[in-house]
Amino acid sequence: MSDKPLNEYLAHLLVQANRRVNRQLSLEGITLEHWRALKVIADQDGVTMRELSDELMQNFPTLTKIIDKMVLEALVYRRPDEQDRRKVRLYISDKGKAVLEQQNSRVNDHQDKLEDAYGSDEAQMLKQMLEQFLKAGND
Repeated sequence: MSDKPLNEYLAHLLVQANRRVNRQLSLEGITLEHWRALKVIADQDGVTMRELSDELMQNFPTLTKIIDKMVLEALVYRRPDEQDRRKVRLYISDKGKAVLEQQNSRVNDHQDKLEDAYGSDEAQMLKQMLEQFLKAGND
């Protein structure tokens, strides 16, 4: 256990956890950010960049770079909104669905290993504790 303040220690642990998941995902050349974006685009077919930015808590310039790369790789495609031509909507391609399915399998395997190591009850308790931690920080 660390002597670091809780906020600092939690940030450190989250970075380490993200790195581990990122290593698993990068075996297929996709980053954690790409996977998260693909997941939201698949779940919210026709999501706007603003909605995606809010969902991922990602700034617009960084998100635009992520989406540009994903469009270039034919994982997603853009279409203008039919009612408001200023808006652009994002859709997942068949290739993107295949990549997402494969990557979801990797993420689920990682999750299963964690639950096997700590038990699903403790994993659920950790989620609850983290949610309480975030709520306490907002008071």
